[in-house]
Amino acid sequence: MAVSRADAAGASTRRLAFKEFAQYQAPTRVVSGQGLLDSAGCEFMKEGAKRPLLVTDQVIRGTGLVDRVGAGVQDGGLEVAGIFDEVPQDSSTVVVERCAEAARAAGADSFLAIGGGSVMDTTKVAATVFSHGGTVRDYEGAYTLPRADDGMGPPLPIAPLACIPTTAGTGSEVSIAAVIKDDAAKVKLELADLPLYPRLAILDPDATRTLPPAIAASTGMDAMTHAVECYVSNDSSPHEQATALHALRLIRDNLERAVHEPEDDDARGNMLVAASLAITINLGATHSMSHPCGGQFGVPHGVANAINLPHVVRFNAAGGGAIADGYRDVSEILGLDPAGPDDEVGDRLATHIEGLVGSLGLPTRLSLVGVPEDGIPGLVEGAMGDGCTLMNPRDPSEDDYADLFRAAL
Repeated sequence: MAVSRADAAGASTRRLAFKEFAQYQAPTRVVSGQGLLDSAGCEFMKEGAKRPLLVTDQVIRGTGLVDRVGAGVQDGGLEVAGIFDEVPQDSSTVVVERCAEAARAAGADSFLAIGGGSVMDTTKVAATVFSHGGTVRDYEGAYTLPRADDGMGPPLPIAPLACIPTTAGTGSEVSIAAVIKDDAAKVKLELADLPLYPRLAILDPDATRTLPPAIAASTGMDAMTHAVECYVSNDSSPHEQATALHALRLIRDNLERAVHEPEDDDARGNMLVAASLAITINLGATHSMSHPCGGQFGVPHGVANAINLPHVVRFNAAGGGAIADGYRDVSEILGLDPAGPDDEVGDRLATHIEGLVGSLGLPTRLSLVGVPEDGIPGLVEGAMGDGCTLMNPRDPSEDDYADLFRAAL
């Protein structure tokens, strides 16, 4: 919480109280630079891989990127066990379990994801099912993987896991979490545990060279949402807040260039770094709204975040105090005036985000992406039950969520 005081000149300043508890861990080894796809094998060998299964989708495989990575894997002395390219845009429990079985059948000992958030989350959970058996549902929730010492010790490891992101947004390549859709239940399952941190992430702008502008825009807004929500979350650590602010600087300077000038390697490379800095599980009501939008109506996650974020900013800023002060910090990074009453600060920031979403060519209303008004009760139920609600800095009620969904519609 921020505490206001006056400095020697009489100006209002803020100092942060020391949090009663915070936790931060970032175990993934991240390598970033040009041409790293060709040395994927050399890098993954350092993490204990010998015979990886390459996991991707058919679109990415069709670009030739997987062949290039596969050659890099073999040049490093590893053997490609096989290629699983059946991951859809919004992956499911069925696909995850099929991927794990494909790895067993191929005699794989490790996993290398080449793709966006759906591919990486599929791979992370498939590695878990491959290593420990069972089904995806067995590992739903936080810290549910098998542990030593009758469940009280450290988590048991999973097969070596590496990621090459082909989008700059989800940050799954360095994240503790994964989200997988249960098609039968029409919900998104959230999993989080320490072994889900990949051992290696390779950030090479060549991997995003063929990314369509609309996907670059939506995944970039996903990264921005991570950073904004992390900074004001009631559960963020000071370390995460620091990386969130730098992620916002990079997004400010590179997102629009990466979308409108896809040949700009610097912009695309910096967006990859921004996404890896912004990712966190300490989020808020924007994600609580976006998860059921995806689970119930198939709205792409980054698009849902882009639509919902401004409305949540306005709602949270109205809570005043430390929440609004957090948005003042975000506003300063984005070049906005941080002065004025709390609700004005929130509205100014929300309006800026809405303008950015429009400039990127993304939809600005849920009604434009297939969400009907009569779907609001189900969306409210999903948002209230989402774990991100617990980390939102202002406690939303069912009525608050209904108002937010109506505003976003």
